[in-house]
Amino acid sequence: MALVLVIAVLFPQGIESQGLKYITVTASGTSYSYPQSAALYVTLNATGSDAAIATSNLSLTLSQFNYTVAKYIGGNSSRISTQSYYLQKVWNSSKYEAVEEVSISVPQIQNVSPLLGTLSLIQNVYIDQVSSMLTSQQVSQLTQSALGAAMQNATAQAQAVAGANSTIIVKNVTISRSYVYPFPTAAAAGSSQNPIFFNGREGVEEQVTVLFSYT
Repeated sequence: MALVLVIAVLFPQGIESQGLKYITVTASGTSYSYPQSAALYVTLNATGSDAAIATSNLSLTLSQFNYTVAKYIGGNSSRISTQSYYLQKVWNSSKYEAVEEVSISVPQIQNVSPLLGTLSLIQNVYIDQVSSMLTSQQVSQLTQSALGAAMQNATAQAQAVAGANSTIIVKNVTISRSYVYPFPTAAAAGSSQNPIFFNGREGVEEQVTVLFSYT
């Protein structure tokens, strides 16, 4: 876990009310983890002497593709999603081309490298992009950790300004979230059986703006 400090101390209107003073502190906390899942974006295409044959040829490629991918995603076909599809006549040719762009959600990141190697062996299947992803459970855990760090940091800063003997009370909290990504998170698969596509951790940053009162 890493802390990122963005400190701004303000005294709203510079007033005191019933012996209370006010201070606003902005602070942030960031927690990192290695992603446990990934997303693949793949293009499949096929040609034919007419539209029907091009479509049929693409269906054959897609069947082989689905069969190959199934064991890497636990047999859950809902993890394969069509992003776009088009059928058109090839320019300056009598042939037709059918193209389908597909995304794959891979729940276990260790399956990505062997999947890429296997897909590279299928004709007319092209890897467009590979991106690591934090799972929803990871995001939830990192969010809690980062938010706790941000609040702890803000409280420490407020206490330092108010003085060690002062009693500080949280009056209002505004929270914003952002994600922190390493570079690179993706690389082309190439023809390697075990391509390296990810290097680093990803994180969640929580920023809080907290209004404290103190005496």
